[in-house]
Amino acid sequence: MTHENVGEEVVLNGWIENHRHHGSLLFLDLRDRYGVTQIVFDEEQKGTPKGLLDRAVKLGAEDVISVRGSVAPRAPDKVNKKRKTGSIEIFATELTVLNEAETPPFEVLDDPECGEELRMRYRYLDLRRRPMQNALEKRSAFVTAVRNYLAEQKFVDVETPILTKSTPEGARDYLVPSRVNPGQFYALPQSPQIFKQLLMVAGLDRYYQIARCFRDEDLRADRQPEFTQIDLEMSFVEEDDVLDLVEGMVIRAFKDAFGVEVARPFARLDYDDAITRYGVDKPDLRFGMELIDITELAAECDFKVFSQTVADGGIVKGLCVEGAGEKFSRKDIEKGLTAYVGEYGARGLAWAKLTEEGIAGSISKFFGGEAGERLAKAMGAKTGDLLLFVADRKSIVHRALGELRVKLGTDLGLRTPGEFRFAWVLNFPMFVHDEDRGRWDSSHHPFTAPVDWDLEDYSSDPGAIKS
Repeated sequence: MTHENVGEEVVLNGWIENHRHHGSLLFLDLRDRYGVTQIVFDEEQKGTPKGLLDRAVKLGAEDVISVRGSVAPRAPDKVNKKRKTGSIEIFATELTVLNEAETPPFEVLDDPECGEELRMRYRYLDLRRRPMQNALEKRSAFVTAVRNYLAEQKFVDVETPILTKSTPEGARDYLVPSRVNPGQFYALPQSPQIFKQLLMVAGLDRYYQIARCFRDEDLRADRQPEFTQIDLEMSFVEEDDVLDLVEGMVIRAFKDAFGVEVARPFARLDYDDAITRYGVDKPDLRFGMELIDITELAAECDFKVFSQTVADGGIVKGLCVEGAGEKFSRKDIEKGLTAYVGEYGARGLAWAKLTEEGIAGSISKFFGGEAGERLAKAMGAKTGDLLLFVADRKSIVHRALGELRVKLGTDLGLRTPGEFRFAWVLNFPMFVHDEDRGRWDSSHHPFTAPVDWDLEDYSSDPGAIKS
């Protein structure tokens, strides 16, 4: 509804967001999926039925109504520039109450003043909020763009079974007991992996599916018991064919769904390089602050935590957080950041601040004078920077600092809003060693192919094989 509709008679259906009563006038804000429109009940307006205002005054928040009326322009000083409908209003001539609502437990606003638990309990109210509906609409637009792109690339959309047989993958299965076969169970699929391999064998060389997947694992920010993934498979192709196709799909979907132009080609990182530089296998490239290896320097220092770790075969790495020396107090570091890296296995977090006088902080007495200068040089630090270190086994150091780097990027606002930096991480390990069970497991699944130059290492060094 815009200024172009002025003079038209319209019917609007929706939810009452709020109302304002001024004597012979009542203003209602009526919300639907397309926005909020102001409805005016004016008993002095020509054509307004008698008693209409009295009925409208009794309405409350979230009541569902249908209104018939004429579109009129607002006075210039009454225009609401924050709304698409802000230049017009509807003078009501008919009112039908479709459903009266009880007093809602929270106001249906873009940013409600209530906790997530209450929002989840009344999810149907939460989903009336504009940010939630925007998210659903954008998701739908993204999926539509993906489908259109893959259809153009001759892919076939195939729905694979949800009730299936348990197969070893990366997490525990959800099991569903069979009524027909007592004591037997179906498993909900962690992915359509087996089925899409069968489709390849069957000759369907380009398959895709917007697939629902189920994994029985603990909730985390990047882990959910059920999720949706874009699942696809191609026959008779090389690695670059897959990378090029997926890049094209992402670029097309972002442009069609969000109006965002994504640069191509995407960055390509070797897995070992990503872990060494960023600590994790999905590095955020939107800001710097790479991990810095000071193992050689640590081996010769007087700080036993560092030197003994190196002597025991471990490593020492750190982060240089530019200009953050004054942003974190001792308590912030020792209670907050130290506890955070502890969640990823680190036994502690050594820290220092580079000041005009030199190194200050938990390790300052071990890095005075020349030793402090060497440390600052190795870290590329300048006055005002905060230095954070973890000393431990290589896997723990990388994971702890990698996750800390991402947290600091968020806490300090180091990312540019709206920036996208996609990257491929290639040459993942083919196998990972299960320390608890003392065996090698597939890093992803048994259908991942090893790179040719590692085939001879199958028996001698499974951990060196790349996929």
